[in-house]
Amino acid sequence: MKFEGGNIFSVTFSNQDKLLEMADELLENNEIVIKLMSRLPPRRLLEHIDISKIELFWLTERNTEYSMPPNLESISREIISSKNDVEILIIIDGFEWLIDLHGKENILNFINDISDNLHGSKVRVIFPIDELSFDTVWISRMRKVVRHINTESNASKFEEFEEENEIVISNTPGEQMEFDLGVDGSPRLSILSRLPQTGFTQALLVKRILQWRRMGLDVSELEPALSYDTNESYELYRLVEEKVRRVVELENYLYQNANQIDSSELSTALFRIKQLTGIEELEKKYYSN
Repeated sequence: MKFEGGNIFSVTFSNQDKLLEMADELLENNEIVIKLMSRLPPRRLLEHIDISKIELFWLTERNTEYSMPPNLESISREIISSKNDVEILIIIDGFEWLIDLHGKENILNFINDISDNLHGSKVRVIFPIDELSFDTVWISRMRKVVRHINTESNASKFEEFEEENEIVISNTPGEQMEFDLGVDGSPRLSILSRLPQTGFTQALLVKRILQWRRMGLDVSELEPALSYDTNESYELYRLVEEKVRRVVELENYLYQNANQIDSSELSTALFRIKQLTGIEELEKKYYSN
């Protein structure tokens, strides 16, 4: 299905800069009116895009120029009032944040109401989203209304965007919520998309910790970050994220060379990997061979 009006779409959210690059490319098409609803204040957005060319709504409780309260009623009212004969694209940044504010059920009701009201119009709504932050059941319910689009092509040629036939979580293999099982019956490790510092919240950190735990990783060293301020919390997250990246590569190496490694040694190494311990020792042992 083409990127047609009257629909709600999602794009895989990698980081804030990528999202703003997409918005900037879309500005090249003079036939589209672009509205951006963002958590970032205008002074921050100015570093990335020309805000004079878009209709900007800063989602904040502050009463300033460009501001809009981050409640679903205000957002819905603006979207529905956009229906006219002009091609309009509305990008809603901070989808996970809105869910934290209003809850998953309220967001689903919000999406369904918008979908009903936009039917037959020329308005397109895009939610940038990191699907790894949500359980598969909720994503499946959302997918009944929201279509996922491929942004591999030039974003300015929005009429060429096509819906993915399957739910795509990421372009990186192995980032699905369902994991392959290892020789010990536990989930195989996979590298999840990086959480950018912009938009980093305690709620996202909790979800990422849970995702790593589902793989069997012991990330208890990251738990103190839940009581840190945002900057300190993110710094500790980055350190653990790098450890996870290294152990994922180690596990891949072990499985690729399993026929050359004693079964007892393999089990011990896999256990240590899941504990995030002895990483340097294991890298020297196996990568130097």
